[in-house]
Amino acid sequence: MSLQKLLWFGLILGTVSLEAKLYTFDELRTLPASNQKDFYIYRLLEQPVTKPQANELLKQVKHLNAKLKKRLTPYIDKFAKERYCASLKPKQLLGHYSSCVKVGLSFHRATQVESALLEKIANSIQLQDPELAQIYHTIAQKSFQALIALPPKSLLETFNGVGKRFIQAHYNYPIPASTLQTLRTQPWALFKMLDKIVRSEKLDSLQKSLLTLEGSALGERSNFLLGLNAIHYGQLEQALRHFQYAAQKAKKIFEKDKALFWQYLLTRDQTLLKQLINSHEINIYTLSAYETLGQFPDNIIYSLDPKTNQTPFKIDDPFAWLKFQKTFSISAFGDNQKRRAYLMRYNTAWSEPYIAKMLYNFNDKIRYYLTPYAWYLKDLPPKRRALIYAIARQESHFIPTEVSTSFALGMMQFMPFLAKSIAKQEGMKNFQLEQMFDPKIAYRFANIHLDFLESQLHHPLYIAYAYNGGIGFTRRQILAKGYFHKGGYEPYLSLELIPNAQARRYGKRVLANYVIYSRLLGVPQRLKSLLDALR
Repeated sequence: MSLQKLLWFGLILGTVSLEAKLYTFDELRTLPASNQKDFYIYRLLEQPVTKPQANELLKQVKHLNAKLKKRLTPYIDKFAKERYCASLKPKQLLGHYSSCVKVGLSFHRATQVESALLEKIANSIQLQDPELAQIYHTIAQKSFQALIALPPKSLLETFNGVGKRFIQAHYNYPIPASTLQTLRTQPWALFKMLDKIVRSEKLDSLQKSLLTLEGSALGERSNFLLGLNAIHYGQLEQALRHFQYAAQKAKKIFEKDKALFWQYLLTRDQTLLKQLINSHEINIYTLSAYETLGQFPDNIIYSLDPKTNQTPFKIDDPFAWLKFQKTFSISAFGDNQKRRAYLMRYNTAWSEPYIAKMLYNFNDKIRYYLTPYAWYLKDLPPKRRALIYAIARQESHFIPTEVSTSFALGMMQFMPFLAKSIAKQEGMKNFQLEQMFDPKIAYRFANIHLDFLESQLHHPLYIAYAYNGGIGFTRRQILAKGYFHKGGYEPYLSLELIPNAQARRYGKRVLANYVIYSRLLGVPQRLKSLLDALR
């Protein structure tokens, strides 16, 4: 691709513009499949469409989330049938096909049905779906022995499908070692089972039985959980073996760093710290190693330079960005070095996070901690700026037009309901969700939301949990449960036991980012001090 063509491409796309745009049915057909397109399909469905149009739109959807499915349901026969089945009361499911029963009676809901009725429902679908009928029979019996008599696949489906209270009441018994061995044939479902058991405070009999499970044939995540479980019961040598397996089997750098760090907590072996600071990642585990060794990461880029004056596309237009990505894909160039040289011709104060994202390579050690659009935050205190940057980096890597599969929007990934609420609170008339693609509004809304969260919570980690999972989740599932109490391996143990997987990982990431940005902005925070403040 010639430089002349690339320059022409940049001029065609234009420069910065912050005008919201909606798309018609015909326009959407021409756009590439993406989360962004799914969002605009969702927006189009705010108005009535024809049934053929809805079916055509469904074919174009990349990720069918619950919001999109709800809006498509009036037009799509299959979805309408599912909604009908989901609306039926358990007694009304008698006589329906097993496919309808399965939709209308989840395993969790089945635990709330009277046993005699659940047996009747199971009998009614016995010929159509004997496996599903067997699971309903097992739930109706409320018997641990009936559970472990199931084939491995059905046993795990049942255990993972019923609620925690039902497990505590009926399944909190030791699982025979022979049964545990058979469950290894279903590695993903077994991991989900282990996750449920280990991260619960009321399943002691189940937890103790896991001490018999050998880890050499299990994956890294299952071994990590078994390591935490062994620590809980004082089996430190066994825990160390599980963490060693987890590190050996880890496919992701973060998971390996986590397993190495826990080996260090158990052994205090300094060579493990040296392995951690050679990691390609910056996270709470590697930062802790750096601090212990009196060092700080030297692979950070805070600003991508040099910058030019030619912004290659409208930064609030998600499809211009997607087109730019495709044009500058690796396949369009002979090598990465040539690609980088061309990309840097379009690096401006506005396009910097986009360019950085395209240059980012998980196989090298360079890590970008940018501060784009800093002029919108210049009047805020350094600690608030550090927190906003820490969150934005985790949420979107500062991409203004980012859209998640659940339609969290923009650089700060605001859910539509929260964005509308803040806009109403601020008296913004005629607010459109597409305005969240404007960095100025994204930062402004984030600052407002953080004012509220900081009025309720005292620590950046808790604020991160609340930003991701909601303040209600943080109060009920973290603060009220006594996490981060004084005890062995705290506060690190609680960091691993937070029940929501997404919030758990998110909190760790944001806290590490916060340490980096605090140092950059002249208000350095030690990770150890922040963690100690949790106890």
